[in-house]
Amino acid sequence: MRQGLIVSPTRFEVVSAPVPALQGDGEILVRTAACGICSGDLMPWYLQKKIGTVLGHEVVGRAVEVGRAVENVRPGDLVFLHHHAPCLNCPDCERGAIVHCATWRNSKIDPGGMAEYVRVPAVNVRHDTFAVNELTVEQAVFIEPLACSVKAFRRIPGLDRMVPDAHGVVVGCGVMGLLNLMVARAWEVPFLTAVEPDPWRRETALRCGAHHALSPEEAGSNLRGTADFVVVGPGHPEVIKQALAYVRPGGTALLFTPTPTGVATSLDLGDLYFREVSLVPSYSCGPQDTRAAFVYLVEGEVRPEVLVTHRFPLEKIQQAFDTALAGREALKVLVTFR
Repeated sequence: MRQGLIVSPTRFEVVSAPVPALQGDGEILVRTAACGICSGDLMPWYLQKKIGTVLGHEVVGRAVEVGRAVENVRPGDLVFLHHHAPCLNCPDCERGAIVHCATWRNSKIDPGGMAEYVRVPAVNVRHDTFAVNELTVEQAVFIEPLACSVKAFRRIPGLDRMVPDAHGVVVGCGVMGLLNLMVARAWEVPFLTAVEPDPWRRETALRCGAHHALSPEEAGSNLRGTADFVVVGPGHPEVIKQALAYVRPGGTALLFTPTPTGVATSLDLGDLYFREVSLVPSYSCGPQDTRAAFVYLVEGEVRPEVLVTHRFPLEKIQQAFDTALAGREALKVLVTFR
């Protein structure tokens, strides 16, 4: 088979590799249909750690080989597969901290979504892999990123109670920011403001559920102390600091993206203390979130497939990543497979 290998933080190569062989009766082999490029896969400090591997976790494909012990997938099914899966038995899982489960952190698909075939280990098959025949490929490829947004909104304290008159702000209108707006609308948040420097993306935010879309300069003078919650997309200290000013006393700032490893963000903790602003990070997602995302898609409450702006075959994986990295009018970039 062919697979896309990362050879430097900015360079990819398509190489040949053996098709992964099943290693047990609980595994499946999937022929990849499409894999999205995650915004997290564009961070240089993250890519540096991934040299020599096959990226891709927003992946969907057809089951071509199914182990005898597998009951939830049949050959020919269109399949969602999460690259991580929890044990569901450890103390972390029992308290709902799925992404801190040792099994979740150590589990992975073989070799990654940017490959023509993917082997799904048994723990992933059991706990976060399922047939999605009700969806198109371009809908199903959004299950994992949409689930990250679903989890993020679940982590906002008291969101159900504040919804009748809540004002939410979404900072950054790349594809994940736009998904966050869509999920906020699905939660029936009545008033949403998007903050984004790019004019085209501000227009897109209005089509994705925002009632107003402001530049960072406009937001700095108009949003101070107005938001019940702010979802901060870009992992940049200055963006985070400005976004914290939008939060009203007793509100929440949700940190959706990490800052680069080793980069510190200076905060006035005294100000945050007396305003009682909650800082809540949200990292990845688990089985409860992926299934909620699936339901959103099946029921049409969220229609993220409109965010697909570019499609490239595997042999053009370098162009695909360059396009995604350039931003501007590129939102969800897909690598597609015949």
